Amino acid sequence: MAEEIRIPKLGMSAVEVTLEEWMFETGDAVEKGEIIYTVETDKSTVEIEAQAAGKITTTGVEGETYKVGDLVGTIE
Repeated sequence: MAEEIRIPKLGMSAVEVTLEEWMFETGDAVEKGEIIYTVETDKSTVEIEAQAAGKITTTGVEGETYKVGDLVGTIE
C-alpha cells in the first residue's frame, strides 16, 4: 500500500505553504528520514522528511501553493 505524502501542519497560523523544491524525482528510491521536499511558509522554509522507504511519485508542483493536508505525492 502506498504511503501518502501530504502537506503537514507546520504551526498555529500556517494554513497554506508553497512547495519550493523536490529533492527526488518520480521513480527514485527514498529512505525513511531523508529530506524529500521543502516548503515555504510566510515565516520560514521547512524541510520535510520521508515517513517511509520506497519509490517516490511526486504529484505536487514546485512553486504552487497547497493547503495543509493536501496530497502532493506517494511512496510505494
